[in-house]
Amino acid sequence: MSETERNFFATYEDFEAHLQKLGLFHMDLAHSRIDAVLNEAELKRPDYPVAQVIGTNGKGSTSSFLSAFGQATGLTVGLYTSPHFITPRERILINGEMLDEEEWCDVANDVMECGGKELTYFELLTVMAVFFFADYEVDLGIFEAGLGGTHDATTAIDRDLVVYTPIGLDHADVLGATVEDIARDKAGAMRKDLPAITHVQEKSVMTVLKDEAQKVGAALVTSEGTVTLPPTTRIGLTGKHQKENALLALAAFRKLVEKYGWSPADIMDWDDVKEIGVADAWIAGRFQHIAATDILPELYLDGAHNVPAFAVLADTLQEQAIKPAVVIFGCMENKDIQTLVPKVQGLTEGAILLPQFTEMDRAEPAERLATHFDDRAQVCESLQDALTRSKELAGDAPVLLCGSLYLLAEFFALYPEFLQR
Repeated sequence: MSETERNFFATYEDFEAHLQKLGLFHMDLAHSRIDAVLNEAELKRPDYPVAQVIGTNGKGSTSSFLSAFGQATGLTVGLYTSPHFITPRERILINGEMLDEEEWCDVANDVMECGGKELTYFELLTVMAVFFFADYEVDLGIFEAGLGGTHDATTAIDRDLVVYTPIGLDHADVLGATVEDIARDKAGAMRKDLPAITHVQEKSVMTVLKDEAQKVGAALVTSEGTVTLPPTTRIGLTGKHQKENALLALAAFRKLVEKYGWSPADIMDWDDVKEIGVADAWIAGRFQHIAATDILPELYLDGAHNVPAFAVLADTLQEQAIKPAVVIFGCMENKDIQTLVPKVQGLTEGAILLPQFTEMDRAEPAERLATHFDDRAQVCESLQDALTRSKELAGDAPVLLCGSLYLLAEFFALYPEFLQR
């Protein structure tokens, strides 16, 4: 192999150009390509424990809690999540830290050398996470599934545990028209004798998960009553639903501890681990609070983008006694807009600002979105326009920005200083 072939990507910019060429939303639902690369690299069964996190809502938060519990124990933890806001490097973290661009080029070239040229966007990043975690000799690799479970790239990895967060209606155009269809697809990640753990689910979803587990011989357990959180007043992520995510993550972590015999580092005990893990978990855009500045209103950012997530968001606002004076909203064109609109309108008595996305072709055009709202809706030419207008309208009252992680991505592109805590 020539040096030119080995250095498929000479710079990180070359790598990003390749990703863009692949297309963020291109899907080819098969494991054959990723299987071939992982087998060539002898990483189909990584030499580190692997936890896969699947669900509709709460995947990122649960993964963050699980990573925090591992780090509090003294483990080196690899975390793979999606999507990213500004750079793909956000998706692969070692102990919460991004890796530098040179390392990304090196690992991307390693993947290409193992036959990675045919991988899709998500498959390539998933394989790179597997490679990175091996290079860093992590004690635990956490992989958040992208879409579904049966055909998701993360399911191609031999895993130690599957974690199921709440499952609801989303991506119905791909996964199925009913919540049972969606649950069945996500349950397709189960394997014989592979432990699976879940927490709060709708009754119909739980029935599907139990039926599929019995069919394939997976060991499905629920976390209810198995673990307790410390009586702490500080939790890294806001909202009572985050306590449920933390409980699920803690139950999953305990399952891994039972298998691998990990013990807390230094002089800490398990109560310390739980206390630190609950407090240290954090992920951008999950009911994130930003104090008012000279140019921004007081803001709450939330990635709610489907009906279950908006129900949780409404509960959190009520729990925190927060009444947004203005809501800034945008969504993708494949969403059930007529169902979402009443949920959005119920979040405020004030104006609803609909900015035109500047970086996402699949976004619902603001003008067309406005036809579904009442007369409080105002179309804005950009997110910055909406932010400027919201500060004028809200005064000292808070503003809520929600509806799509891609809308949050546009916010972080404008104000990257808020991407990290």
